[in-house]
Amino acid sequence: MAKKRRLKYACEFCPKRYATPHAKWGHYPQCEARKLSLQPATQPMAEARPSAPADRESRRPGPDSQDMKLVLLDTNEGLTQLHCDAGDHAFWAQWLARADATHAQGKTTPQKWARIAQDLGDIERDFDLMIGPLRLNGSLLFNIYHQMLAIQNAWLVYQARDFTRNGELTPQGEDVLREEQALFADLMLNIKRMLVAAR
Repeated sequence: MAKKRRLKYACEFCPKRYATPHAKWGHYPQCEARKLSLQPATQPMAEARPSAPADRESRRPGPDSQDMKLVLLDTNEGLTQLHCDAGDHAFWAQWLARADATHAQGKTTPQKWARIAQDLGDIERDFDLMIGPLRLNGSLLFNIYHQMLAIQNAWLVYQARDFTRNGELTPQGEDVLREEQALFADLMLNIKRMLVAAR
């Protein structure tokens, strides 16, 4: 009987725990406690007139809205973690290939994981162009969207391959893939939201 993994990555805002760091990050956009922590403390004061310019700016939808800026920052953090994870996969694939070439057969090569890490690094640089001014760029987001679709497909195939034993996906692999599918779903949803807002 397989021993159940201990969920060692706890959310900093609520009691939930996760098996991997990126699974924990994938939970952040839905974490109600985190959303509350980002809201400024309410103060007893007269409600601002709806016609005030500052109020209109804060409520205006589109690429410059506060919501979209927060989505931009959250997505950038997720991509940074994903980039680090891809580098870790490349390192361990290289280590396994050197330590036990027989066991490494049929697994994802270090070069393939390194290519994903390189592609994520390119995406991070594109995000940096938007992070500085906190302004969405439709052309960059359009390219990022298509790049991330390709990365998502390759990543999940590589992970399934690395967690396959005797032709079957291991229970641990099923858990990891489920978490990573949820992570990519959140990332892609955020990218699509920004792309639509920037158009």
